[in-house]
Amino acid sequence: MDHRSARIASSARRSVLVFLLRCAAYWAAALALVSRLPQIEAAGIELTLKTLQGVLWLARVPVIRSGDALYVAHVSVDIVSDCSPHMAYFIYAAVVLAFPAAWRARALGLLAGAAVIHLFNTIRILALIAILALKREWFDFAHIYLWQTGTVVVVFATFAMWLRYAVPRPRPA
Repeated sequence: MDHRSARIASSARRSVLVFLLRCAAYWAAALALVSRLPQIEAAGIELTLKTLQGVLWLARVPVIRSGDALYVAHVSVDIVSDCSPHMAYFIYAAVVLAFPAAWRARALGLLAGAAVIHLFNTIRILALIAILALKREWFDFAHIYLWQTGTVVVVFATFAMWLRYAVPRPRPA
């Protein structure tokens, strides 16, 4: 490897390391914020409950809410902090904020990511309610493995789609 190639490789390694350190710093800040302000989790749970109630109402599916529990048909689900999309969103936000892009692109990415992740989470919980109602024995697998993996895939795919927007492509000469 010649001197120029070595410099480029070293610069690329440094850029990746800076990106990863920024991701870790933003993620740590989000965790510190959530641990100090329980209102964040409470707001995430409330938004999730209201969204589910609204979607079920639009679909004309009777739903009763009692505290943080929803009763739909003959099943009930408790919406807890892990049912809210806020932690998945904070991971997504950490990588968007850490990526060297224009602040306008980051802001758009944060807004679009919030919508996509919230929509996915709503679909996830509605599917889990349906699984509980139709095939209760599949619930643990779907809840623990299928949908958690799906959340990781959605966060990654949303970031990848944002990168297509945030990183300008070179135009042909």
